[in-house]
Amino acid sequence: MIKFIQCVRKKPEISIQEFRRYWGLYQAKATELARAVNAVGLSFSTALAVDENLQVMLVRGTSEPFDGLAEMSISNAPRMLEKLGEEPARSIWEAFKKLQTEFVDLEGSSFFFASEEVVLRR
Repeated sequence: MIKFIQCVRKKPEISIQEFRRYWGLYQAKATELARAVNAVGLSFSTALAVDENLQVMLVRGTSEPFDGLAEMSISNAPRMLEKLGEEPARSIWEAFKKLQTEFVDLEGSSFFFASEEVVLRR
């Protein structure tokens, strides 16, 4: 399975509450896009504001967690990219990218394709 993964950081001037509001809009638009490109799965995660995350950062010397993570599962990356050039996916993709510019720190975020290898699933 191929995944398109988005590790998202919010713009510094955006509060966590505002990020969560935008994130809900982002999920809705990503769901539209996933349907338009025939994705086989879509999931979202948001970082928790818990002491354990701070402890991991301090003990392991890592940077702050991403604010949000989106994973779109697809069976064929070239076909997905092809569909992005066709309607209705093209219009949805443009609206999706516009929404990103409103709240996502694009330079601090990371978007990439990855190959999933499931080792354990219960």
